[in-house]
Amino acid sequence: MFIQQFATAAAAAVNKHSVEEVVGLWREPAAYDSPLTGPQQGLAALAARESALFDGFSDLTATIQPLGQVDSTGAALVRFDGTHDGHYAGIASSGNTIAIEMVAVVTFDDEGYVIGERVFLDTAAVLRQLTGYDGTSTT
Repeated sequence: MFIQQFATAAAAAVNKHSVEEVVGLWREPAAYDSPLTGPQQGLAALAARESALFDGFSDLTATIQPLGQVDSTGAALVRFDGTHDGHYAGIASSGNTIAIEMVAVVTFDDEGYVIGERVFLDTAAVLRQLTGYDGTSTT
């Protein structure tokens, strides 16, 4: 699967909140790294992470724009929109809406399945949207 097909399939799976469909795009070693979750490995960790994401944002939607691919590595601009209405990443439900953009660098195996993904995003912006904290208050 190339980045274009992955972008379409991953957005559809996330928008349906289908953990099974997301996991179906991957193969072991399923290595994932994000500043929000830290490094993780394995399909079971992937399933748990996606489940937690859907639990934390019951109306989460994804838009994924492929940016290009060289050899087995592709990049995509990912945008998540939703309401933080459940516990996520150690943060209790805030009811805040989020609009988060990130870049995902995705590695594919020879059959086109994802075997690795590294996410780059502004974690301060994410925390600000989740909690409302802008880092300036001292109380």
